Amino acid sequence: MANLLVEENLPYLFSESLAFRDYAQTCLNPQYRGYSRKTVKKEISRLYGAEKVMLQNYFANFDGCVTVCSDIWEDTYHNLHYLGLTVHYIDNDWHMHKHVLAFREYNDRHTAEHIYILIERILIEYNLIDKVFAIGFDNATNNTAAIPRLRELCGSTSLMGRFFHQRCACHVLNLCVQDGLKALGASLEVVKGGIRRIWGN
Repeated sequence: MANLLVEENLPYLFSESLAFRDYAQTCLNPQYRGYSRKTVKKEISRLYGAEKVMLQNYFANFDGCVTVCSDIWEDTYHNLHYLGLTVHYIDNDWHMHKHVLAFREYNDRHTAEHIYILIERILIEYNLIDKVFAIGFDNATNNTAAIPRLRELCGSTSLMGRFFHQRCACHVLNLCVQDGLKALGASLEVVKGGIRRIWGN
């Protein structure tokens, strides 16, 4: 059940669903009684712990390079912030992999120093300090300011560290579109007004 919830991104409550229990009893096992949310939550935590240890051991012996991407999200409803850190790499068999290493609550001030400290902890935790080829960030000033310390920490000498800081292409494109929309502001209002009149008739 825990694997199903994780793979399909389902809520814990799904484990107590009457519809799923009926389906499981009819199609899979007539003795199926379901699992409580508490049981499923414990099992998912156990799976997470096992996966984390497996990744830590894998990266301890990994002789390649990784690219790390980081972003900060805001939950405006609860006024909370989270820092996510994702790692991308190609294994020895030339298969590309992606793992979310961390999704941590982050309520410190969003300074370069605080961002650096949190990312440093995560990289140490996963044995990645000397394996980072590049870091992807959006264009926020605090992220850019953290780059020199992260470059020094990771000792990025591949290609003289020229590609260590990668700006998020989606963020750059969004900024370009927003600037373009501002420049077209008056013209867009005329078009919107025309569409409103057409739909209004």
